[in-house]
Amino acid sequence: MDKSTTKKLEEVLLNLDHQKELDNYINDENNMIAYNLVADYLNDFFKNKDISSLFKKSEIDRTYAYQILNGTKPNPGRDKIIKLCIAGELSVKETTRALEIAKAGILYPREKRDAIILFAINNKLSVQDTNMLLDSYDLDILN
Repeated sequence: MDKSTTKKLEEVLLNLDHQKELDNYINDENNMIAYNLVADYLNDFFKNKDISSLFKKSEIDRTYAYQILNGTKPNPGRDKIIKLCIAGELSVKETTRALEIAKAGILYPREKRDAIILFAINNKLSVQDTNMLLDSYDLDILN
């Protein structure tokens, strides 16, 4: 099976009749997530970036940020992931993927806070500017 969209994979999966077919599906690397940890995903983006500057822009405690990126903090909070993505200038699609890998809940455009964060990411706002925008709508800032 070649690389497919998630929707196509779901269609294939829902049409499997036997466990042998399920085994083949599960064992096909193209069907499974390539990253097990959000740290691995983010490190691919950050390998050519100045990590100190990235941590400063993210407004995450340096020690905590290192723990996220070295995998010793395997389940960072949703806001921390978003802050790292904003600081690293990841796109909306890349940020969504990071949140999916972390099983942290993707940004939902019908939710006011998430809509503002999506706007901020798309417009390359800083973490500080994103928080100011959230605060201007009386919403929780990124922690």
